[in-house]
Amino acid sequence: MGLRPDLGRSQRTSVLLLVVTLGLLCSASEQPCEPSPCRSDQTCVPLASEALVSRLQQDYLCLCASDHTSDNASIYTGAACDQLLDPCLLASCMDCSGMAGTRNYTCACPPGWGGEDCTTQQNTSRCSGNRGDECEEIVKERSCASNPCRNGAICLDGEASYKCFCVPGFQGSHCELDINECASAPCLNDGTCLDMVDHYRCECSLGFKGVNCKVEIDECEDQPCLNGATCRDHVGRYSCDCLAGFQGHDCQLNIDECESAPCLNEGVCIDRVNSFQCDCEWTGFTGTLCEIDIPECASNPCHNGAECQEGVRQYHCLCYPGYEGELCQVDVNECLPEPCHHGGECYQRSEPANYQRLAPLQGEEFSYADAAGFICRCLPGYTGENCSVDVDECVSAPCQNAGSCLDLVNAYQCVCQGGFTGVHCEVDVNECESAPCQNGATCQDGTNSYACHCPAPQPGHEPWGGLDCDVPLVGCRLHRCQHGAVCKPTLEASGRHGYTCLCPSGWAGNICNTSTSFSFDTAASYVHIQLPSNDGRASAVADPGAERGAQRLQLRFRTTLPSMVLFYRGNGVRSVTLELLDGRLQAAVRSGTALQVVHPLALNDGEWHEASVTVDGSLRLVVRGPGCETEEGCAVEQGALNDLLFLQPGSFQQLYVGGGLEEHLGDTASGRGFVGCMDDLRVDGRLLMPEDLSREDNRGLAPGCNKRDWCPKDACTRHGTCVDMWVRASCDCHRPYYGDSCEKEFSSWTFGSEQMTSHASFIIGESHGDNFTISFMVRSLKPSGLLLQLRRDDHPYLTVYLKDGAVAIYSPHTTLLSEAGFVADGLRRQVSVEVRYGNVVFPKAGNHRALGNVSVQAGDVGYLGGLPTGDEDSASSWGGHLKGCLQDVRLDHKRLDMGSGPMHPSDEVYPIDVEQDVLKGCHSDETCKSEPCLNGGQCKVTWNDFLCSCPENFSGRLCETRLWCVEKPCPTGGRCVDLPDGYECLSEASFQDNALLYSANHSLANPVTSIKVSLRTRDRNAVVLRARHHAEVFCLAVLNSYLLVKLHSPASPQLLAFTSEATVSDGAWHHVHLTMADPDRPASAWYLSVDGERDGDWASGHRVGGNLNFLNHSEVRLAENFTGCLGEVRIGGVYLPLLGGSDGPQAARFSRRAGGHEPAEGCRGDPVCESRPCLHQGVCHDQFNRFNCSCSPGWEGELCERETDECSSMPCVYGTCEDLLADYRCQCDPGYVGKDCREEVDDCLEFSCQNGGLCQGPSRTCSCPAGFVGKRCQWRFPPVACDANTDCLNGGICMGGVLGGNCTCKLGYIGPRCEAELDECQSDPCQNGATCLDRLNQFQCVCVPGYSGRLCESNKLELSEHVPWLVVAVPLTSLCVLLAILAAFFLVLTARKKRQSEGTYSPSTQEVAGARLEMGSVLKVPPEERLI
Repeated sequence: MGLRPDLGRSQRTSVLLLVVTLGLLCSASEQPCEPSPCRSDQTCVPLASEALVSRLQQDYLCLCASDHTSDNASIYTGAACDQLLDPCLLASCMDCSGMAGTRNYTCACPPGWGGEDCTTQQNTSRCSGNRGDECEEIVKERSCASNPCRNGAICLDGEASYKCFCVPGFQGSHCELDINECASAPCLNDGTCLDMVDHYRCECSLGFKGVNCKVEIDECEDQPCLNGATCRDHVGRYSCDCLAGFQGHDCQLNIDECESAPCLNEGVCIDRVNSFQCDCEWTGFTGTLCEIDIPECASNPCHNGAECQEGVRQYHCLCYPGYEGELCQVDVNECLPEPCHHGGECYQRSEPANYQRLAPLQGEEFSYADAAGFICRCLPGYTGENCSVDVDECVSAPCQNAGSCLDLVNAYQCVCQGGFTGVHCEVDVNECESAPCQNGATCQDGTNSYACHCPAPQPGHEPWGGLDCDVPLVGCRLHRCQHGAVCKPTLEASGRHGYTCLCPSGWAGNICNTSTSFSFDTAASYVHIQLPSNDGRASAVADPGAERGAQRLQLRFRTTLPSMVLFYRGNGVRSVTLELLDGRLQAAVRSGTALQVVHPLALNDGEWHEASVTVDGSLRLVVRGPGCETEEGCAVEQGALNDLLFLQPGSFQQLYVGGGLEEHLGDTASGRGFVGCMDDLRVDGRLLMPEDLSREDNRGLAPGCNKRDWCPKDACTRHGTCVDMWVRASCDCHRPYYGDSCEKEFSSWTFGSEQMTSHASFIIGESHGDNFTISFMVRSLKPSGLLLQLRRDDHPYLTVYLKDGAVAIYSPHTTLLSEAGFVADGLRRQVSVEVRYGNVVFPKAGNHRALGNVSVQAGDVGYLGGLPTGDEDSASSWGGHLKGCLQDVRLDHKRLDMGSGPMHPSDEVYPIDVEQDVLKGCHSDETCKSEPCLNGGQCKVTWNDFLCSCPENFSGRLCETRLWCVEKPCPTGGRCVDLPDGYECLSEASFQDNALLYSANHSLANPVTSIKVSLRTRDRNAVVLRARHHAEVFCLAVLNSYLLVKLHSPASPQLLAFTSEATVSDGAWHHVHLTMADPDRPASAWYLSVDGERDGDWASGHRVGGNLNFLNHSEVRLAENFTGCLGEVRIGGVYLPLLGGSDGPQAARFSRRAGGHEPAEGCRGDPVCESRPCLHQGVCHDQFNRFNCSCSPGWEGELCERETDECSSMPCVYGTCEDLLADYRCQCDPGYVGKDCREEVDDCLEFSCQNGGLCQGPSRTCSCPAGFVGKRCQWRFPPVACDANTDCLNGGICMGGVLGGNCTCKLGYIGPRCEAELDECQSDPCQNGATCLDRLNQFQCVCVPGYSGRLCESNKLELSEHVPWLVVAVPLTSLCVLLAILAAFFLVLTARKKRQSEGTYSPSTQEVAGARLEMGSVLKVPPEERLI
């Protein structure tokens, strides 16, 4: 479409304007980017060119977000953001060029137009009105006449120009460019775009269709899936979800479930749809897969516990051993071949009944698994699985005490050694039974022998000796033992008497007359001994206890010096040493391996100590003496066997006692020789005497030990500690004393005497570094003041001063206060400050407390007691100047001298440089010159203080307090207590409704905020204290045994009334305290406490009231309607006197007013216990007008009148109670014991089974082991056999029977073979404390003095006392007459028998009696009869 060329210019202009106007209106009405059609990650830009809008079929452009922040980053567009931006798409001009990927473009404007987008019209006036050829050419050139527009574009003339309106599909200023419609990538889903003229065509990828390939093709639309499968559409394809049993792309194939052969055990598989079926017929199996074996064993066909093993259509029985047969039904008879030897009886293990009657099987449960085999029940004397082993009864070694055992058949016999007897030789023949020892000796029984231990001799008597202690030992009568040796008498086998001297330490010889002591007086002294070569033989001979090659040296020593060598043994390379180090004994060995032991106690105490050093593979030191008094001593040891590998005997032949050569001493820790005494020196067990040592190479050895006491009393004038240096004394002086005997004292200096300001200064001459000590003596009563200050360049860096009476230390870094306590007490105190690397240490302040970087250098200045006059302000910082004394001031080893110079050669001093008003010596002020003592007191000066000696009736530091009680102003019964301005007379009083009246008469200076009363009463209702003034009221009373308080004061809003929580009418003393909680306030809560227990309601806020000041001017009534006792009664702290007398001089007091009756002095109640009301020895307790009885055991009641029934509490748990006096007795039910019958009896404890039987309660039956029967398993079954080879012991007689032989024992023996002697003392027949001695078939009672008889049943004293002569004479006379008649009668009978017996035989009396006795002693009831 185009404009007609024949239209006039004005017409064409009108049409063009109309078109442009319509386009602008449309553009204004449409906003292509609102809302944005682009994705969220793109930016929408509207297109300005209509040609572009027409060509692109859209009026917007989507610009992709850039991944770069740079301004030069490329700009992309397109659906995939993969096309560079054509900037001319953003331009509105027709002829455009630009750089791809940017917004930069350039418009080529037609003539007459300009600007960025050719929208500005330019001036073409040069041709206006000029119609010449040139202008015509120009006009023609710039008009549509030249047909500039191409590709069917419409040309529109303008003023001096034209414009081409392209048809869709073209662009450019002359529409010469074919628009690429595919530039915007319109084809979606990877479709291929084909550019056409003014349009495009999309060739879609697989699975899509439509103009822009936007529509996805549904491949499932044709239902390609078979057999009911579900079709799932995908891009360009489809998939089928097959039903179970089908497979294939379109589910066209039926799955063969039998392909995997699922049927087991040869089952036939039949395929189904999505399933299969197994045909198990004739397979012997069942189940879905033919997997279950048909259980042929379900019927339990196998016998005797056999296991049924399943098979295919069959089963098999697995028999236990001992069974056989197809079904294991046959029990193999193991006893058939008669396996048991020696007459043993065979029993099968497969017989369940045998488990109840056979001992080896008892306790086992029958089991088919263990049923194979047999059990042999052997005859006595045989054992083993088949009874083939003859039992050796001697295997258990039954014979004791080395007795020989003879094995018999089912028995044994013990052949005893001398001195033993019994069946098992268990009885030791007591050789002491015959009491062979004499003279009080103690007999000790031995094996076939005895030993007598003779008693210690009585003073003045010889000891006893000999085998039986029957020989007096007289060998010491003329003994010659010396030096306190103990004489020990001896008796030789020939009967010759002699003696032996037991020498004390320090002495030797036959009679102890040779001294073993020697001494060294100087450290250079020693003894050198060349010892013989020792390969072990010598030491073994001298010391039998020593091991081969061992080195041993023993000695005693005493000394007071702390460090020195006692001995050195060796050659320098290998050595053994013993030395003292700081008083402690140290032994050391160097021989390949170095060993060392130290005894922990100090031994330089001047006492004798014994030391023993043994080297035998280890090092052992033993010390005996004070602190180690036991026989074993105190031992220390190091090393184990074979630690010392080089104990070569030749290395230890050189012995130096008391020291050694210089090169040897250099190898020791002390390094100096011994000074002191030694004795009893033994080398390898051999005693070396002083005379032996004197012949050796000795240096200064002296025999004996002569020690002088160098430290007598007051050796150091009580100003030091005396140190005994063995050959001299040395005094360790206490500061500030010095001198040989501490008899001298360093001068002291007084600072601040009589209120003067004093100080002294000194210059430090040498550096002391940062490790130094400052020490001095100080005496002061002033709690503050400067003691010492160190300065450098006039700046203080260390100050020691008094603060609150304690020592304080200051440095620019910190301030430390000593915890040593108060030193400003007027006594001389030592102060020591130790500084170590910036840390200070002084007494009780704790170690290493940081002080800062402090060091003392040469040239520093020190000040004592104060500072110069110009530094007064500085001195006040440290509490001012010192008032007191300083003495023996030291900086390390340097003493600060005040002008006296060095006191002894070793005294190093720093001289005082400047001193002001310092007095030599420690002087006191004249403290009494102001006459400080009052009331005639005498003043006595003490150091910088005074003491007032007061008259008898004054006290106090200044005698300012009068002692009123000295004059005894109180009446009888009153206790005087001094007050600051008077006295009080305290007492207790008894009241009987006799009220007392009091008045303070306005004398109370302090508010009345408290009331205190001590009372004792039994009144349930009484008035204790009462006062009233107009509306003000106070009352303290007893109501129903409780305290009642009523009070009302002007500050109280209403009357307060409350009671106590505890009762007070019990006759005991009670202390009542009523007080205001806050006495300083006009009104506060009142609380009441009784005996220290505060009432719990005071804090509730209901007891708020004011004070009781009205009692200061009111009449107070005490003990109104009150019976009882009162103690202290105080109102506002002021005491109310109970007894009459004059008032004290104190200002605040309550005065007694006339009226009332005088109470009785003291607290007295009625004498309620005088009548002894308590019965049955009960104790009466006076409870103030009432009494209480403490009954004796077994009685109760108010007066102990009723006997206590101890059974009322039913104490017997399982039994019946019997009441006794103060006790009870329980008769327990069967099965219970104990005081209360609460302990259940274990029946098996009392009913014991014998021979290994087990008790089974509660029936108390015994389960017997094999071979024993009876209720208590007391009988053997079969019985113990006795025959020709097995005799009964001790004279027993074997009586045989069907069941075996039985021993019938003689009297006095028991046991199966009569092997045990019967203990006749077991029944305890002896009486009255007698001792029972067991004898054969009898017993003997040894009576205590005063008793006699066979059983010690007779009391000799009772028989001998009070026997009248008539009681004895009459029976004796009657007995004599009776004997005479009997004698005559027997004479007649004898004569008659003699005539009658002639010519006949009669057994003798002995034969008859003997036969009877023999049968009685031999026969014993057989066991079978005893069971009846």
